[in-house]
Amino acid sequence: MWGDKSVLVRLYGDHTEEFIDRSIENMLFALLSERGFAPTYYGRFKNGRVEAWLDARPLEPEDMGQTEPINYLQMIGRELGIMHIMDIPEDRTPVLWTKIERFEKLAMEIELEDPVKNAALEELNLAGLHQKLQWLKSVLPSNHNLDGEDLLDDLDTDEITKQAVAFASDVVFSHNDLLSGNILHNPDWDRVQIIDYEYGGYNYRGFDFANHFCENCGFELDLALYPSIEKQFAFFKAYMSTAAPKTLAQLEANRESKAFFHALYDVVNRYALASHLFWGYWALVQAAHSKIDFDFFEYAAKRFKAFDVHREFFIGSS
Repeated sequence: MWGDKSVLVRLYGDHTEEFIDRSIENMLFALLSERGFAPTYYGRFKNGRVEAWLDARPLEPEDMGQTEPINYLQMIGRELGIMHIMDIPEDRTPVLWTKIERFEKLAMEIELEDPVKNAALEELNLAGLHQKLQWLKSVLPSNHNLDGEDLLDDLDTDEITKQAVAFASDVVFSHNDLLSGNILHNPDWDRVQIIDYEYGGYNYRGFDFANHFCENCGFELDLALYPSIEKQFAFFKAYMSTAAPKTLAQLEANRESKAFFHALYDVVNRYALASHLFWGYWALVQAAHSKIDFDFFEYAAKRFKAFDVHREFFIGSS
């Protein structure tokens, strides 16, 4: 309690400055709070922040795809749409590749005294992962293809598909870590509350979608829980109802929404591969520094394995 207010005092973890610029995070939190999107921001101190306490529970991974009795899937899509259309005074360069390459560099510099952990690290084959990263940059927007312009120009397809590809490639203010624990709900609310913006920044719309879909699988990374095409379509529709209502209305009026969602599905799920590399490398660095009782090496291995599984499923042998 602080006076008559219930507050949350958030303390930052050890070595998290390797991943997160806390000054930018607090600036974003204060701005989102001012705009009514984030909980009330009361201030910061050297190793933490004070914010409003919300009487709500974090979702579980299995909640995020739920449509009844509470339609969490729809609520999340709508709330993410609201976030994505915000105009935030930050660098609009997509953070995706900068972050992945930063995590990769830190992973390459890891020195471990534990021979078991060293063997686990060697087994992951960082050189091979680097080649996969370079390949991924050729099939997603990056500096390898004029940030996606070449990919769009090379498409020999209909206009609806091109529209969907461009939509997924749009750079928007993204959460970049929309897992279940960062989504709160109270039974008296008609919405969810998205929290924790420490990885927030401008990024490709498709990455924020696919990263959220990956989080449906939980920390066990059960890929059977990855959202079906039907659930993704429902998510896209809910999202566009707040982020792009005019586009959605036009697609529905022209009976083109299903074709658009199909094309969006095809391109968005390629970003799942980027999510796997992002959090796989992140987990390796955590394994070297974190004091949390969690097998980060095992989680990294699961992420890198999921890269291969989703590459085959969503892209094939290209």
